[in-house]
Amino acid sequence: MATKGRLSADNPAHTATMQLAPGEITRAKDIAQYSVVSINKNASVYDAIDLMVKHNITGLPVVDDTGLRGIISEKDVLKLLYDTEFTGGCVGDYMTTEILTFDEEDDIVDICQCLMSNNFRRVPVLSHGKLVAIITRADLIRANKNRFRPVLPHDITMAHPNFLLARHVMTCGLLTVSRHTPIYRAMELIAAGDITGLPVVDDEMKLVGIVSEKDIINLLCDPDAKPGLVQDCMTREVVSFDWDDSLFEICHCLINNNFRRIPILEKGKLTGIISRRDIIIYIMQNREHFFSQRSKQRI
Repeated sequence: MATKGRLSADNPAHTATMQLAPGEITRAKDIAQYSVVSINKNASVYDAIDLMVKHNITGLPVVDDTGLRGIISEKDVLKLLYDTEFTGGCVGDYMTTEILTFDEEDDIVDICQCLMSNNFRRVPVLSHGKLVAIITRADLIRANKNRFRPVLPHDITMAHPNFLLARHVMTCGLLTVSRHTPIYRAMELIAAGDITGLPVVDDEMKLVGIVSEKDIINLLCDPDAKPGLVQDCMTREVVSFDWDDSLFEICHCLINNNFRRIPILEKGKLTGIISRRDIIIYIMQNREHFFSQRSKQRI
């Protein structure tokens, strides 16, 4: 049974002082993921496993014609596979039915408190009683991380907090390879990570190229190709931006070119990457702010 989310009264002092980022990010709808991957309660458990693996998610909302019925998680699936010689069954037989939900108009602070006080990583979001979105712990972190950005003397965002720069959207913690990485290893990383390309860097993290899916496919189509190194097939001419560059310039570049992602540099060194998907997610979560700033910075 889905239960409406409520703030715990066990720690009222903590709850009263808890704050998140000010401005537009105050309600569930401001950060919710509206592209929900769900599964019907009559579907096979193996279908649920396939979806979890394919989308790299830890839980699936379970629905039927009446709405949200439960959640099936990695933990549910692992227990099922470990405890029994599992040969079949439908999702509805193994899902968790006692779940907390929130409305898309609910306060983000309530959701943060809920995810902090419980072991689950995500909560379903409803609109008029119907499942419309999901909010995860990662969504909350992503939406509020700029509160903890170190204050630098040259940081223009301190004086102009509305400027949208590459650093506000870029993804850090990148997978990279060197010129001397075996091509086979690059293939492994691209296939396992379901990514379209890998930045190629030197020992100082300076960008020297990119090895992309297209580069690999070109290699596969060459009947004379032999095992070699990344430097043998990488693209050396790479478009990049600085982390202080305008997000709108980057968006314009990704719209008008065939590549899907842009390396982001800080003082000449690779520090992040921005993909079309990153910008789409940012726009969906910050519509009003994005478009108000776009109108001031037309390209």
